[in-house]
Amino acid sequence: MTFDPCPEKMRQIVIKAARLRRKELGLPEEKNITILYGEMAPLLGIPVVQLNSRIANHLPSPAEMRDDKGAFILPRKDCPHCGKKDTFVIFPICPSCNDSEGGKFKSGWRCDERLGGCGFVGDKSEKFWRQRMKDEYPEVEIPDGSKQELGILTITNNGLR
Repeated sequence: MTFDPCPEKMRQIVIKAARLRRKELGLPEEKNITILYGEMAPLLGIPVVQLNSRIANHLPSPAEMRDDKGAFILPRKDCPHCGKKDTFVIFPICPSCNDSEGGKFKSGWRCDERLGGCGFVGDKSEKFWRQRMKDEYPEVEIPDGSKQELGILTITNNGLR
């Protein structure tokens, strides 16, 4: 099953519309996104689907990050250390992690354990992940903007439950 961002984007639009509607009607601000969605979806003719944290907080698994043709959306290679197929991926390196070697390296390739890989880290770079992806894989679309501009909610956002 391929991860489909469209339903999530639609939910975000409905919630944003509900906030604007409440503001326009002079109603108090509501932070509970379930209530906002439940208020607005019927007005737009969208069926109200009960969501739980497992569904709403779902991020695509590595297996779901494929296009319609079955190719991975983000570049992958075979691991040079263990030889497993399609487990070597570019990842950002945390400045405080040992792999950064005192903050020197900002991205690298890692054999992803979630895909059955060995965890080997290689081909480190002083470039940030985003810049490295743009330089090495210009055909891969990486959206620009802050989390808020992209509509990404995290556990630290006000009102997210």
